[in-house]
Amino acid sequence: MIEYTLQGGDEGANRLDILSNTLQLSTENFLKTLGIHEGANCLDLGCGTGSVTCIIAKIIGNRGNVLGLDINEKNIQLAVESAKAKAIKNVNFKYFDAYLLREKFVYDVIYSRFLLSHLTNPKKVLQNTLDALKPGGLILIEDTDFAGHFSNPKSDDFNHYINLYERLLRTRRADANIGQKLVWLLNEVGFTEVKFQISQPVHISGKGKLMAEITFKAVSESLVEEGFITESEAIRIYSSLVQFRKRGDTMMSLPRIFQVSAKKAF
Repeated sequence: MIEYTLQGGDEGANRLDILSNTLQLSTENFLKTLGIHEGANCLDLGCGTGSVTCIIAKIIGNRGNVLGLDINEKNIQLAVESAKAKAIKNVNFKYFDAYLLREKFVYDVIYSRFLLSHLTNPKKVLQNTLDALKPGGLILIEDTDFAGHFSNPKSDDFNHYINLYERLLRTRRADANIGQKLVWLLNEVGFTEVKFQISQPVHISGKGKLMAEITFKAVSESLVEEGFITESEAIRIYSSLVQFRKRGDTMMSLPRIFQVSAKKAF
């Protein structure tokens, strides 16, 4: 499986770090309110550079263990280095394809953020997670409703970026707005007690305000390859997003983020 549309490498890792810092408080609150118990055996599926994996590791304590899996080898390398620098020992990382998860009745908790929206068959991966959970186990998902972006004042190029991103994922048979569908997907697969809430970071300053331009840059090559825009149009849109961000009178949101929890029946 190489379905992830966003650019990887060092720039991709930098984007993930900014995103993780922006979402840290919201994600941490989401995890803590679900009552993950000390000593739990956990899986972070599509762990990126390991920021949430390390949060989970702290919640479950030294008697617990969390494994982070990701399809990007650079991310795994950075995740290992980050956990080592933080002296977090109850965490491991591995290069892995989510479609190949075959374990049965292993995990107390499985967490995933911004993975399913990039997959052509997210239902298959959800079935894998259901099989891998112990009876009574918990799945926690954060994923996007990309159409929920907004800015104030309105910006044509900001809206154009959102539409281009949605179109790109749709062309690649993925779904940038999968957040709206997660409740039904989890029910279809066989999860129970499905619940959700919505989080949406909004910025008038700071690094979080960078997300539009760096996300656009991460997909601009793909947009050009698909013929949606020309290289010169990509440069112009990127420059416009930068200038819009620099203005002192602008407010820019991230996508609406659906935070969904569900259980595997006993």
